[in-house]
Amino acid sequence: MNESQHQQAHTRWLLNILMIILETIYSFILKHDRMVRLQAQKFIDQKITIKINSYIPYFDFYVQFTDKGMLFDLSPPIQAIDLTINSTLFDLVRIFVFGNKRSIRRLRFEGDRGLKDAFQVLIVHLTAPKLLSDWKQWLTQPTDDQDSSASKQRIAPLLEKIDNQRAKIDSLYVEVKQYQNRVRRLEKKQKHLKILLWIISLLFVGFIMYNYW
Repeated sequence: MNESQHQQAHTRWLLNILMIILETIYSFILKHDRMVRLQAQKFIDQKITIKINSYIPYFDFYVQFTDKGMLFDLSPPIQAIDLTINSTLFDLVRIFVFGNKRSIRRLRFEGDRGLKDAFQVLIVHLTAPKLLSDWKQWLTQPTDDQDSSASKQRIAPLLEKIDNQRAKIDSLYVEVKQYQNRVRRLEKKQKHLKILLWIISLLFVGFIMYNYW
């Protein structure tokens, strides 16, 4: 094995260790943090698979939501990818370590728009600042069904607000598309009008020159 191959193998080994650490941490959080669990329930129920692609430097890894937790892997899974996220390593660190909202907005998504919106909400709850502020919840569980129901009732308005905002965003997205189509039609009409004016002008000049000569 030459030096380049040895370095690649060492990098691969470090990435595998990182995947194990991330899987352990986030699976623990998903199990013990009720807010994160509720936000991620849609992904768990649908067994969503996400590909996270970093292009500076280039590497990618995969995250699967299951009943057992969040599974991290460097190898692509058998099932199809539901959502792809493109970013840089620097932005990924700023998001998950510092909870930087600007970096979250810079994420580029490929896939279902509904999943994109839901994941943008979920990712805020997976950042270190948010998790550290809620760390006491990790070690506590509802004592009975009544506590669990009360927790869901407190969270329900927030989830309803998120759904309403998502519906408004979808509505605005449709309106933007309609305005864009209108602008394109107006630009096309304007182009045709310009061509028609040029033709009329040329005919008029030709008519004058014909009568003059």
